[in-house]
Amino acid sequence: MADQPTYSFPILSNSEILACLRELEVPLTETQLLRPTHDGLRSCYETLFEIFSGQTVAELGVIDEEVAAETLDYPELYAEAIPNLAFFRSMQQLLDGVGVDDFCLKDIFKPEYGRTRRNLSALINFAKFREEKLIEYEDALAARDEEQRAYDAALELNARLKAEIAAAEKLDNAEDAEALEREVEELQREVDAATLEADEAERKVLEAEKEVEEMKIAEQELDKQIAEFERNKATMAGEEQELAEAQARKAKELEQNVEELQQFEKELKESIEVMENIRKTREEHEAQKLKLKEINDEIAAKEEETWKLDAKMEQLQRQNQAMDEKMARMESQGKLKLEAAEAALKTAQEELAAAEARADQQKAKDLANQKEAAELEAAIKKLTEEHNQDMDALMRKYEELRDTVVEYHNELFEAMEECNAKGLKREKAVAMESSPGGSSMMSTPPSAISLDRY
Repeated sequence: MADQPTYSFPILSNSEILACLRELEVPLTETQLLRPTHDGLRSCYETLFEIFSGQTVAELGVIDEEVAAETLDYPELYAEAIPNLAFFRSMQQLLDGVGVDDFCLKDIFKPEYGRTRRNLSALINFAKFREEKLIEYEDALAARDEEQRAYDAALELNARLKAEIAAAEKLDNAEDAEALEREVEELQREVDAATLEADEAERKVLEAEKEVEEMKIAEQELDKQIAEFERNKATMAGEEQELAEAQARKAKELEQNVEELQQFEKELKESIEVMENIRKTREEHEAQKLKLKEINDEIAAKEEETWKLDAKMEQLQRQNQAMDEKMARMESQGKLKLEAAEAALKTAQEELAAAEARADQQKAKDLANQKEAAELEAAIKKLTEEHNQDMDALMRKYEELRDTVVEYHNELFEAMEECNAKGLKREKAVAMESSPGGSSMMSTPPSAISLDRY
């Protein structure tokens, strides 16, 4: 139990890993996870890096040609090595940040199932944490943008009112002097009100920025707590290792005691019955040790399962709280969205009418296409039947021709046999004429040589 490494994240099952990767739109199949290869895993790591860093792998591997020419003798030899090294260092930094401090080149170019499952579990755990923080961050940014828009609108109103005041001050009409003065005072009051609104909007923007900074500080504090938790886990692992060593020493001492008892048995034959009791006690002790080990293993498994469930529960509670806050904000913004929805509904109704008209036209085109397709299928069927008839006729002609060729070969073979027999007779006659006594060596006709000439 003490030899098993511990991490600040849960090791997910294969089904959980594949489901989370599908949500993130990361390409990886179950076969590629169970039997990982460089080609199957490289695109998965590249996609995860682009999601977390916001930078593409192509941008990461761009080589500065001027620096390469000044530093390297033959920079073209490193055209593939430099992008691979840059990608590996970036992935190493990313994995180190999510709790994996031993990511190496082997995990990319010669991956193993166990380490790949661990690396993907760490990245998915970070993706879930990032998603939770991203919701809060986006909400803060949205509030800040809304306040910034209000501040800009107030500044614009302020500038417009000042322009109107300046234009009004240029008027020289004596009859409207009092009315103009009243208008100027009214405009001045509007300017003062707009200035107050602008100051209030600016204050809200500053508060939003302060809230974002506080969220960043809280995130850093959370990272520190995670690091402290990892150190505590490492300390607990060390204590467990010391406990295991103490148990090993006790077991060794017990073995020494047993050896002493065995020696004592050799010296004192009379104590056989006592030694038998000691032997039984030792067997019971061993059985108890095995049972204790099984209980410890079961407790460890239950503790790990409990930890996973607690972590899942905390995550669900955080998501529920974030969702409740989001629902409250959505309800507060519901009136504005309702007006926008009504306008969008009107536009959608107009688009629906236009779409229905286009659908009618498309339906007419589909009917025409179906009719044309039916005619085309009939023509294809007719051509297929004609082709089959032509093939049947061609096969009949082929069989007739084959029978004719076989018959011709048989006749040719019979003619060759007859010609060969005539040649043998002719050679025998020539041999008899050249040696009347029949004892000459030429009396034997060379039939094996003359057969090939016919």
